[in-house]
Amino acid sequence: MTGETTTTSVRTEPVVARYRGLICDLDGVVYRGATAVPRAVETLNHMTAFGVPVVFATNNASRSPENVGDHLRELGVAEQNWSVVTSSQAAAAHLAERLARGAPVCAVGGPGVAEALTEAGLTPVPFQELGDTPVEAVVQGLGTDVTWSELAAVGHLVEAGAIWVATNIDLTLPTPYGQAPGNGALVALVQTATSASPHVVGKPHAALFDLARSRLGTEQPETIVCGDRLDTDIKGANSAGLDSLFVLSGACRLRDLAFAERSSRPTYVAADLSGLLAPALPLHTTSPDHLVELGPDAVPRVPSAGDDGTRLQSVVTTAWAARDNGRAVADHAELWESIERQLGLVRNKPRSSRADH
Repeated sequence: MTGETTTTSVRTEPVVARYRGLICDLDGVVYRGATAVPRAVETLNHMTAFGVPVVFATNNASRSPENVGDHLRELGVAEQNWSVVTSSQAAAAHLAERLARGAPVCAVGGPGVAEALTEAGLTPVPFQELGDTPVEAVVQGLGTDVTWSELAAVGHLVEAGAIWVATNIDLTLPTPYGQAPGNGALVALVQTATSASPHVVGKPHAALFDLARSRLGTEQPETIVCGDRLDTDIKGANSAGLDSLFVLSGACRLRDLAFAERSSRPTYVAADLSGLLAPALPLHTTSPDHLVELGPDAVPRVPSAGDDGTRLQSVVTTAWAARDNGRAVADHAELWESIERQLGLVRNKPRSSRADH
């Protein structure tokens, strides 16, 4: 490791100038529940006004794109150059490629599941009508009213040979009262009674990213993903061959990023979505200028000089370089919270969440 240094790399162009389209997560990136994340709306409006299209991609299968869009407009996102895709739409697109038009598909979950199937030219069949209508597939998404009987029916259909598609397998989702079981927990319940596993389309799998990129009309090197979760947004971007910006405005924190495995490491890091407009400084271009000393507590020392972006980059690349070289890095939460405070990254916890990951 070098001593404390400042970054000397010449950085002129902003991150977004390197790309022609953005795939953007929602909760924790654009908003936290009913409240916009600081600088997010302004950044999005700046980008879309200057011709950079945005597709908001969410694992939330229960809400329709129109419902999500209404929320974004309420927050002040200008009505131009953006759209919304959901994991329900990715599931419907997957089945539309494999089934005849109009094929009956059992829809389990919120209203977004049935709407996506209809939009894709398939016929959604609610659980209550299964006795009268044979189905060729079943899409399982999260819904607050999903019952034991519906989950049992999914198992019976799968055992009888129906194609099983899960919108996502997030084990938990945030609520105003803490974590609650996510769709992955319900999928796991069904799996205990079957010999099959579902085809999963939501993050971190590539299908949702591929659908979003088809909406953008961009190639892989022209597309960047922005998200706040390493295990879904960033790992998914990597699996889809896309660059990514990880923001510290949502679920995962600096400590999580410092200990991320290679498959979940982003291209860039920033405090929030406005990092897209900051000078580009890829994390993988590690050089001695980007590294600092590990302190006696085995965590990187925060540089006293440099802007917040370069200081944050130095901390992250130092932790990665140390771990990749077999050096111990302390993982005590309070030490990393101290670093966050030094970098001005501390924020209040959200009061509520819509769980749009």
